Amino acid sequence: MVRVSDATSTFVQESQEDIQKLNNALLDLEDDPESSDAIETVFRVAHNLKGNFGVMGYTTASNLAHAIEDLLDCIRDDELAVTAERMDLIFNGVDHLAQMVEEISDSGETSTDPEETIDAIRASIEGGESASAETAAAGDEATGDDAVDTGRDIPIEGLADDIDLEALESDTAVYRAALELDDSGSPQVDAMFVIDAAGDEYELLRTVPTNETIEAGEFDAVFDAYVTATGDDADSDTVEAFFDDNRYVEGASVTDVTNDILDEVTADADDSDDADAESDDSAGGSSSVTHSSKEVESIRVDVEQVDQLYNQVEEMVTSRIKLRKIIEDNELVEAEDELEEHGKITASLQDTVLEIRLVPLKKIVGNFPRVVRDISRDQGKEIDFQMEGVDIEMDRSILNELGDPLMHLIRNAVDHGIEPPEEREEKGKPREGSIKLIGERERDRVSVTVKDDGGGLDVEKIRSKAIEKGVMSEEEVQLLDDSEVYDLIFHPGFSTTDEVTEVSGRGVGMDVVNQVVRGVDGSINVESEPDEGTEITLMLPVSVAIVRVLFVTVGDETYGVPIKNIDEISEFEDVDIESVEGRQTVTHDGNVYPLLSLGNRLDVPDSEPDEDDMVVRIKDSVRQVCLRCSDVMGQEEVVIKPFEGVLSGAPGISGASVLGEGEVVMILDVDTL
Repeated sequence: MVRVSDATSTFVQESQEDIQKLNNALLDLEDDPESSDAIETVFRVAHNLKGNFGVMGYTTASNLAHAIEDLLDCIRDDELAVTAERMDLIFNGVDHLAQMVEEISDSGETSTDPEETIDAIRASIEGGESASAETAAAGDEATGDDAVDTGRDIPIEGLADDIDLEALESDTAVYRAALELDDSGSPQVDAMFVIDAAGDEYELLRTVPTNETIEAGEFDAVFDAYVTATGDDADSDTVEAFFDDNRYVEGASVTDVTNDILDEVTADADDSDDADAESDDSAGGSSSVTHSSKEVESIRVDVEQVDQLYNQVEEMVTSRIKLRKIIEDNELVEAEDELEEHGKITASLQDTVLEIRLVPLKKIVGNFPRVVRDISRDQGKEIDFQMEGVDIEMDRSILNELGDPLMHLIRNAVDHGIEPPEEREEKGKPREGSIKLIGERERDRVSVTVKDDGGGLDVEKIRSKAIEKGVMSEEEVQLLDDSEVYDLIFHPGFSTTDEVTEVSGRGVGMDVVNQVVRGVDGSINVESEPDEGTEITLMLPVSVAIVRVLFVTVGDETYGVPIKNIDEISEFEDVDIESVEGRQTVTHDGNVYPLLSLGNRLDVPDSEPDEDDMVVRIKDSVRQVCLRCSDVMGQEEVVIKPFEGVLSGAPGISGASVLGEGEVVMILDVDTL
């Protein structure tokens, strides 16, 4: 992939955000064609896209966005009605724009040819109540002499705030260049080339109209540029010659406005004498205060820099663990205080970095309404799709993994969950089905739920498929309750549908969703009722990698168990042990917990059970089970590195951590143990 410039990267990011806004606003317009807010939003965003494509020199994309804007303009002026065919045309055009932005992101260029789509959009405009003639008339009117204020008579107030006044009194001069552009058909693009050249040659103070207005194409190919020149270049003829030589400029007229600015400064100083007498603090003038009080509230940070900073935090945490181990082994009491301070600094830096990495859920689900709209139209279904709580934030690495699983759940809900309108009517249900995506934050965990009011999961069909595929025997399947039957859909290759569709699955089942969610230390819960719908909830951490774990030994080996999963630690002799059908269980507060021997489960040598063993009871919300280990060795914050490749998704193990003098410790995943 070709590395694009910083300006192009910023353009790509902003364009992707605008395209998502446009898609969602178009859905609002399609749902309520009379909504003035919806039409104003889609028109504004489409107009912004057109201007940005033009400024960056992507003429083909700009032409497509221009055609979409013209069609929306006709709808806004009630010259054309909102119809399914026109909305399909607009959505098709937006899809082309999205594809072209992706191409720009990859190579800095576009290869998509949207001419057929442009022609179709123009034909729709021309076919609707002579809209094309009226639009052209409006366009001619907009390019008249009085349509746009070029700034020829704009005064120069405020320029003094942008320049060095002492320099004006010596060898620096300010010039206003009144510029008329060549007729190329893309005035905003030509203007930006002229502005860039002026900025390279001189100090460019401002343009009238502003850069933003010019970039948006809202001017009539004439504008003013204010520049300063020093020394040999401080001559109006030289500055005028510079602009005349620019191939994009048809004509230039340069005026020296230095004395006008100095006169303005003097007048402002006289007017402010009384105010200065009242308060010396205001001596800088109101304009100066306004400029200096503005603070930067946010910045764009390169993802690679954030990742690098995050890796350094991980290294600091590992270093702290090693340092503590050395101090404890050598009984260096005096160093304990310093280590404690080091820990506070590390923790503070860790929290800051984790906050930087947080990204709102809407970043990956913003296009879901459009997906539901397209699939439901293709299948002749009527679906009301709603999203709630999508402003909750999660670690960027988790969101990157979460996009495909959530998309799969949404597609499944549309394709298999919601019934056709006629079938819903026969069941006494509304023709329009409902799908909701709901995000909620609970301390350090996030739940994302996909809920539909469709046909629900067929328990008996799932049981039959499990027997047919050899997942379980008929006797074993019949012993499962409904919630356990639902878990069978996560078995590799398991599906209750008779054929793979292009919409959901494509041969990829819920096992992939489960694997991805487990891989980021998450879990899945499924609830369903016949003819009432299905609710699938993903429970996920807000951030990953650095967690507090309890170290346990099994024979001569050490393992880590996340503290957040542990409810209680007891000595083996203090717990109520019983044997049920040959298996040991622990009874606590009337509840029965299976007792798993880590030595047996992990096949650890020399780990025979002993009366001095310890029992770790896991929280019911994670898994109703107790773990038997040789000993408990304390707790520590560690950096967990998930396994990749063939070890990825290994049951019972979530990753590994480096401790002390390079010792590698496996971290247990108690849910899949």
